[in-house]
Amino acid sequence: MESMDVMWEKIKKGLKEGAVLSMEKIEEYTKIGKLKIEELAAKRKLEKNFMDIGERLFTLIEDGKRGAAEDDLSIKKAVENVKSLKTEMVTIAEKIKAIQEDARRLRGESSPGEDDINGI
Repeated sequence: MESMDVMWEKIKKGLKEGAVLSMEKIEEYTKIGKLKIEELAAKRKLEKNFMDIGERLFTLIEDGKRGAAEDDLSIKKAVENVKSLKTEMVTIAEKIKAIQEDARRLRGESSPGEDDINGI
């Protein structure tokens, strides 16, 4: 009868560990999901700024003011927005990577590139 108790304790322990792991995964994926939404919003803003630059540049060329593009305030503002958004996207990517690495470390897994050939 004692072996049945030992087996039951092992089963309970396994279930608890599985539940903890599931909660950790859910938390990890939730954080990453929120960052992916931020990344998508930044990409959309980036695309809009590129479209604005192209549209303004077309108008200047059409009006025979090709040389004025470099000094055009609309283009300058859009270029600054693009630079800022690219920096934001790099920051988001770094945050995602940090979350993934922290989660691996908590689970006792190796980071891609250490022992994982699939990380290549």
